[in-house]
Amino acid sequence: MNNGVLSHRGGSRLYRRTIAQRLLAQGHKVRGLVRDAEEPIVAELAAQGMVVWTGDITRAETLIGVAEHADYVYNLTSCSVLSNGTVHRTFVEGNQNLIAATSRARSVRTYLFTSNTAPYGDGGDTLLSEDAAVAPLSGFGDVMAEAERTIMELVRRHYFPAMILRVGTIYGPERDPIDAVRNGAVTLFGDGRNFVPYIHIDDLLTVLERAPQAGVPGAIYNVVDDEPLRQFDLYSEIRQRLGMVPPRTFSRDVALQSGIDATVVRQLSASVRASNERMKHDFAIDLRYPSLRDWVDSQLGVGREIGVGV
Repeated sequence: MNNGVLSHRGGSRLYRRTIAQRLLAQGHKVRGLVRDAEEPIVAELAAQGMVVWTGDITRAETLIGVAEHADYVYNLTSCSVLSNGTVHRTFVEGNQNLIAATSRARSVRTYLFTSNTAPYGDGGDTLLSEDAAVAPLSGFGDVMAEAERTIMELVRRHYFPAMILRVGTIYGPERDPIDAVRNGAVTLFGDGRNFVPYIHIDDLLTVLERAPQAGVPGAIYNVVDDEPLRQFDLYSEIRQRLGMVPPRTFSRDVALQSGIDATVVRQLSASVRASNERMKHDFAIDLRYPSLRDWVDSQLGVGREIGVGV
């Protein structure tokens, strides 16, 4: 049995809730760092055995003692407000605060931060390993890259036992790209030939479970599936199976003329074809959904193969 701290803040709570439930079911002791102890999800997890710690990752004084006697710390925070310095406070200052609390505890063997693939910028058709240079395209990507640098500097200087998980776009029952297409919530900027990395929620949870024991301190891992798919190919196939016309694409110029922020357009049309070789090797993982098209087949029936655009 191990003790762990899960930091929750903002954004979608799907995988944060589920990883807490999985760890509790396995007999681990879980302490959840939350801002609002009155939220229904917090009460639900508390009823299942999670110890609730009310605090804010952006306020260091609320974190004193949060990691005492913990073996692992998961920083799973996200941010739904992308203005007024909130992103920087959450990911850069928040990491600094939680790491300071973790270091004071002296019991923590692994600190995991769930980043994303925004630091890569636009890699085109190149298969990107974790050693590829980062070149963010947006303020959000800049902040994520800074957060990663902050953590890795502590790894190098003080041998802090941190790992960074660059998580692809998460999908599953509560975040289904098929529903997004059906509801008209998908817009393709550019020509749609950009790669977007995906990971199914079940496979992400397996990675989160295994990372503390199997991961290498100081390592960065791309948490993505096996098969890169171009956006246009993916959504064309989904729309065809739903009996819809092919998707429309909007040039970057049209998007900019309509008033959409340039950094948003660049980010949404960026191509990140990420390799998961390091993750699969170190974690010895066989993905339940090696490709997003396996999910599409499971939901819509087996159809023709989605082009991989290689």
